Amino acid sequence: MRKQILALTALVALGANAQEYNKWSIDVNGGVNKPVREFTSGYATKTPNFFTVNGGVRYMFNNKFGLRLGGGYDKFVEGDNSPKFNSNLWNVNLQAVANVGRVLSFEDWTRDLGLLVHTGVGIGQLKSDNFDKADNLGFVTFGVTPQVRLSNRVALLFDGSVYWYARQNKTFDGLSNTTHDGFKGLNFTGTIGLQVALGRHMIHADWYSEGKELERKLQAAEDRIAKAESDVANLAKKLDEKEDRMVDTNGNRIPDELENYLNEKYGSNAENKYATGDAARELIEKGYINVYFDFNSSKPQKSSLWAVDFVANYLKQNSGASVNAVGYADEKGSENYNQKLSAKRAEVIKQLLVDRGINASQLSFEGKGEDKTVNANSSNARQLARRVTFELK
Repeated sequence: MRKQILALTALVALGANAQEYNKWSIDVNGGVNKPVREFTSGYATKTPNFFTVNGGVRYMFNNKFGLRLGGGYDKFVEGDNSPKFNSNLWNVNLQAVANVGRVLSFEDWTRDLGLLVHTGVGIGQLKSDNFDKADNLGFVTFGVTPQVRLSNRVALLFDGSVYWYARQNKTFDGLSNTTHDGFKGLNFTGTIGLQVALGRHMIHADWYSEGKELERKLQAAEDRIAKAESDVANLAKKLDEKEDRMVDTNGNRIPDELENYLNEKYGSNAENKYATGDAARELIEKGYINVYFDFNSSKPQKSSLWAVDFVANYLKQNSGASVNAVGYADEKGSENYNQKLSAKRAEVIKQLLVDRGINASQLSFEGKGEDKTVNANSSNARQLARRVTFELK
């Protein structure tokens, strides 16, 4: 939930509601037509009749509705069992376009199929060798356009449209005058074409879904947040490891800070065998050699494992000596629990000494429970209380 809240906040900051899609497109189409009226008696075209072409430029106000300005050309020639004729029809039209695919949420079941519905008005000119002046006419049109997305910019179009002509004075064959009043000629077209999106965005309005886009951006934001959290966690881990790693320049497993103290007090020893003599005994007996633990843990901190090595080296060089590992806990928790925890810590250190080759007969351990000599309200003081110290026998 926290990541989702952060992601949503990121979306708002980045302008997630911006319409990041292309609104402009152009299309070119070609196919067949079939005028069904008006014709002079005995005249007709083939079914279907070749050919018709059209093109247009479309602007979408949003991903559901837009306008298309287009133009087209139809050629009409005689069909079988019809006297010859040849006429042409040019048109310009303006249509409203509805993206039914988005209205009906096609994106819930397909990414690459769409459906447009369009309707509008236009003007045209019918020309034929059979009359002198062009016949100027007006029309209304309606059509349906299935789409197949080939890429984010290119789509394949299949269109079926009907044109209903008004003010048409000449028949499509051009040989006689029309006989109907009002809307007269009727022409059907079927085309295949290509649509190309224009603009700098990756996707066109026809394929843009607010829900899917929000999901995509939310997931992208969550991925970025997760990566950032992972980077921070890795950095923190590296810092912790760096803090836990004792500084031991010469590799003798004695921290440089302690080694410098010994050099100052007892003089430099080129062979670094401090753990064998009186200096080591003094450090152990005075409680300077300790192993520390995290809260509620019996696993030693890496940064203090050198103390185990220090005591182990001392015992190896002084086979007659023995050590009692004494565990302590801070005052957090019950006294009974802390007693057991302190004993467990001491037992762990004893086993680490055995693992380093020390004879178990030289070792003992005990837990002394809570160390009440430190300030229980100080986290730093409580850290010092969570320790195992050593008593020489």
